[in-house]
Amino acid sequence: MFNIGFVGHGSDKFDARTEFLAKELIYNLLDNAEKTHGNVCMVSGHSPMGGIDIWAEEIALGLGILLDLKIPEQQKWDSHYGYKQRNLDIAKSCDTLHVILVKNYPENYNGQKFNLCYHCKTSDHVKSGGCWTGNQAKKLGKEVIWHIIE
Repeated sequence: MFNIGFVGHGSDKFDARTEFLAKELIYNLLDNAEKTHGNVCMVSGHSPMGGIDIWAEEIALGLGILLDLKIPEQQKWDSHYGYKQRNLDIAKSCDTLHVILVKNYPENYNGQKFNLCYHCKTSDHVKSGGCWTGNQAKKLGKEVIWHIIE
């Protein structure tokens, strides 16, 4: 079984165009993984913010791919199976992790904005907790691929 993970931005960081591109990318990555590895399981965190996690779930289900969802029990960073523990579980569970991000905030974004992704120490993309998860997976020797949607 090949475990392919997906993390990234919530839906509020996407506009219609970047959402379309993200979904197309997820579809292609899952389809290619299935053709390359046969038995595939999609690992993600079922984010309450929607976006990459939920789109990956929907696309995987449409392709008949098994799901391994790491659903946080607490919507807090460091609590009993909160986001930190859930993200570590994603990092441990996948063979390859795809971090899918947008380069810029959408025009209508009203949430908190950062000048750089403090997890990656770069302004090449909008900050994401998915980067934290990607960095943890790298420390575990996993293949991690960042995709920046412009």
